[in-house]
Amino acid sequence: MPAVKNHRPAAPAKVAGAVSPAARGAPPSRSRPSWSGLLRFSLVSVPVKAYPAVTSTATSPFHLLHAACGQRIRYAKHCPQHGPVQSDAIVRGYEYAPDRFVVVEAEEINRLRPIRDRALILEQFLPVQDVAPTFFAGRSLYLYPDGPAAQHPYSVLVEALHQAGQGALGRVVLSHQRQLVLVRASRRVLVLDVLHYPSQVRNVDSWEADLPASAATDSERHLAAQLIALASGPVDWGRYRDTSAEELAALVEAKRARLPAPAVAEEPTVLRLLDALKQSVAAARQGSESSASKARKPRARRVTA
Repeated sequence: MPAVKNHRPAAPAKVAGAVSPAARGAPPSRSRPSWSGLLRFSLVSVPVKAYPAVTSTATSPFHLLHAACGQRIRYAKHCPQHGPVQSDAIVRGYEYAPDRFVVVEAEEINRLRPIRDRALILEQFLPVQDVAPTFFAGRSLYLYPDGPAAQHPYSVLVEALHQAGQGALGRVVLSHQRQLVLVRASRRVLVLDVLHYPSQVRNVDSWEADLPASAATDSERHLAAQLIALASGPVDWGRYRDTSAEELAALVEAKRARLPAPAVAEEPTVLRLLDALKQSVAAARQGSESSASKARKPRARRVTA
């Protein structure tokens, strides 16, 4: 089958008098909002829309195959009484007794929600660093003002959070569930982080109780502190990228060409802690000095005729 070229559609022509998305109070992203409603702080209400802060890459590149013939495994929606069922014929049911269900529509659930559930209410302010990392559920949304009238109160709230150095705890219904969230300011934008409820987070005390008291020596502490200092500095986020797809592609190409799989880095030799710290500090210091010498190296002068 001949390859199909991916033709890029022509850019739409500019219309005279058209207003840019930023001027209309619309977000720069073209994605659909995950949630929209009122951001409420006491008697102040700001219409906002929430957009995913992270692109989703959770889909697996693999398919399940039948080992005997190589065909893909299919999962059909099946009713024990009527056989295969189409997706549009499936409804949600609440089991109130064994094998006894009441069908509940999404619209019916929405009508039951009080007005407060349709808003994001800021209830408690606190320093962001007081929220333990274990509370973060791994979902973040950008809150954006919904319309020009919302931009001024939105910016006032952003500035107030920056000046206070705090974030706000609140609750909001996302994906049909009431979530505990943290709202914080990041530059000029509000970010919503979904949190676990305290009852979901295991107390660290029970884990800490089984650990023996620290037996670190002064030399080990000193070397560990040196290693941390040498590895500290401004972060180059460009260094951190997911290479899983590239590594998988190399493996697939090697298998297709019947070549050996790409070499895998060997595990480092396990050393005594003190020796490992000494060698790590020496390597980090050498790397730091090498980088500094490259930065100090004068550039060759450009000679012009």
